[in-house]
Amino acid sequence: MRTRIRLLASTVVVALGVTGLASPANASPSSQAPGETSLASFQGRTIDLSKSWEGAQACAVLSRTEVRCYASREEEKADLASLATSTSTSRGAGGPIGTLDWNGCDEDWLCIYEHASFGGRKLSFNDEYWHDLDNWGFVDMTSSYTNNQGGNEILGGCSGTDTGTLGDGAGNNLQMTDCTASGNLGSYNDRAEDIHG
Repeated sequence: MRTRIRLLASTVVVALGVTGLASPANASPSSQAPGETSLASFQGRTIDLSKSWEGAQACAVLSRTEVRCYASREEEKADLASLATSTSTSRGAGGPIGTLDWNGCDEDWLCIYEHASFGGRKLSFNDEYWHDLDNWGFVDMTSSYTNNQGGNEILGGCSGTDTGTLGDGAGNNLQMTDCTASGNLGSYNDRAEDIHG
């Protein structure tokens, strides 16, 4: 009888221990990762990009929780260059952020544009995870892109390994290999719902 009670008690302890250890492993990574914000700093105030860009023409997603917007691409370039200098961050062989751009997209960034031929509002990324474009009021609005990651096209050195991806929410993806650009997305125009930088 004592053996059965000990065995039953051991089984309960082991089961509780396994359940306790298994819970974190079974939790989805997305539920543990911090959520992205739709809020951005713009001209000394906070705006909600999911509702309105309030006149901003360029926004850079610096992290899941920090987005900066600007009245012009020139203003964005100057701020990102200043940020890189103040944090001693350099991007590739070309030097600090802002030194080598292509279609207004800084070196080591992936940029999408509202209109064909790299026109309209611009949204920039330089990380490696999926983003929901709804956060920034950019769903079904991408008409061109520049992937200036992996080296600058003028200098060469592109590795072909820093590909970006546009997804349409229905399982169809458009690959954007590093050091490529497209001024017209053809049948993929205004279809992107998410992006992987």
